[in-house]
Amino acid sequence: MNISKPKGTRRVLSELVEYLKPYRGKILLMYVFALINVATMIALPVLIQRGIDYGIVPRNMEYLLVVSGILLATGAVQFVSFRMQGVLMMQVGNGVLYDLRKNLFDHIQHLSVGFFDRNKSGRLMTRLTGDILVLEELLMTGLDTLLVDSLMIIGLVTAMVLMNGWLSLTLLFILPVLFLIVFKLRGRIVESANGIQKKLSRVNSFLNESLSGIQVSRAFAREGQNIEKFRELNGEYYTQSRTFYPLNAFFWQSVATLNNFSQGLVIIGGGILLYHGMITIGVIVAFLNYVTRLFQPMQKISNMLNQMSRAVVSGSRIFEILHEKKDVDDVSDPVKPDDLKGDVRFENVHFAYKEGEPVLNGVDLHVKPGQICAIVGHTGSGKSTMVNLVNRFYDVQEGSIRIDGVDIRSYDQQELRSRMAAVMQDPQIFSGTVEENIRFGDPDADSHLIRDVVQQLGIHRLIEAFPRGYDTELGQNGGSISLGQRQLIAFARALVRNPSILILDEASSYLDSETEQMVQKALVPLMEGRTSFVIAHRLSTIRNADIILVLNQGELAEQGTHVELLARNGLYADFLRQSPREINEPTG
Repeated sequence: MNISKPKGTRRVLSELVEYLKPYRGKILLMYVFALINVATMIALPVLIQRGIDYGIVPRNMEYLLVVSGILLATGAVQFVSFRMQGVLMMQVGNGVLYDLRKNLFDHIQHLSVGFFDRNKSGRLMTRLTGDILVLEELLMTGLDTLLVDSLMIIGLVTAMVLMNGWLSLTLLFILPVLFLIVFKLRGRIVESANGIQKKLSRVNSFLNESLSGIQVSRAFAREGQNIEKFRELNGEYYTQSRTFYPLNAFFWQSVATLNNFSQGLVIIGGGILLYHGMITIGVIVAFLNYVTRLFQPMQKISNMLNQMSRAVVSGSRIFEILHEKKDVDDVSDPVKPDDLKGDVRFENVHFAYKEGEPVLNGVDLHVKPGQICAIVGHTGSGKSTMVNLVNRFYDVQEGSIRIDGVDIRSYDQQELRSRMAAVMQDPQIFSGTVEENIRFGDPDADSHLIRDVVQQLGIHRLIEAFPRGYDTELGQNGGSISLGQRQLIAFARALVRNPSILILDEASSYLDSETEQMVQKALVPLMEGRTSFVIAHRLSTIRNADIILVLNQGELAEQGTHVELLARNGLYADFLRQSPREINEPTG
């Protein structure tokens, strides 16, 4: 769906209209049933008036039976029309919300990594859940309100004026006061309710952080400070609640009182007119019905206007993401490689996440197909940036990266990454079974291929030792298994992909000796025969690398083999001597 960028309330509403267009047939039918519902709401008091004045009062049983039959039929029509109106509104609302969620999720999935650097996952979750929920309130309850309830009010007032002009003068008092209560007082209530939601959100956020970080709090003896902070936040919520609930109670008391007072006015005015022979009892009863019915549409319009103001804010944030441009995009006719050899060249590569803060400066290197390239350097030297550029998570500002002689920017991103695999230091494990997590690397992989890969890595016994073997549920982020086990499963996920280029960020020294040995053994078949970039934390990996890159403050200070670099006695040798915690000999 091609929509222009939002600018203000009118533009956001126009964007929502674009999403409503595919459902125009259902919307039209919904309004037809809504208008029938309005007509029956106006007609029912008239039928009651007729039944009383021309049936009950003159004791005309035949007329009364006819009116009663029409009344029942009108009630049945009202039930059906109201039911169909609600069903159609739900179908349209659910359809629009489905489209919005789908487009939002699809768009986020294809945005560049830089977008996620700028936006926290919590903020994006709010867009996908909270802001969509605000729109849901509008679409599910207010889609028909403005037009239908406005017509309802106009119809009710018109019917009252036509039925008896003198008694309808009571509206001169009822409508201004009702308008004041519904639109003014209701606005203050909504504002107070929004304040409560903000305070409650802060309370819930603090509770979530406190419970998830309970061990850290205990370790630093923070219980007292946490209790004091929670007391402060809870006090703010309590204070805001003391404003809202009395105000809300006063609103409904005012509406009920005005309703009773309005009926009293109708009875008094109707009684006077009846005494002078200017009105009938049936008209008084009809007026009592009309006055009571006036309150609901005005409340609905007030609620809808408040919902719309919140929906515009939420909608603008949603459409802001939908219009977010990719930092890294494909060219018009991208190259789709049939196969990659894995020949990688950096040619005078310059890169910065922020302008004026360079991370890589003039990097030149050549990694031949099948070579293992170990990258070492202190924290912040640019190691992760280099492998992120190979994956084309970002584009270089100057220079180029070539894979098999083709500029990486000329490739189709999806096709290029389908021939790569990455294993991070803290690998992401998804909710699901062991087998499902391995199959994430290749959705077409069957159980036999997965087991062959696991056997090749030498971790079959490890997986079989899990409670249900390959069918063991790992939970969110693999919380039920250790870091080393998560990395071994990530190795299998990478190998099942059979990549031409492998990117690996080794887990550092917090693995136990047994898992450490399994990881070391699994690395051999994982990197065999494929170009591998390894952010190395183990001396054994560095020693076995075909080429070692030493990064220092964004520059490629040294490159060569382990023996060559030690012989130079330069930065590499200093790094090994000064960084015993970063470079670890595997324990036996």
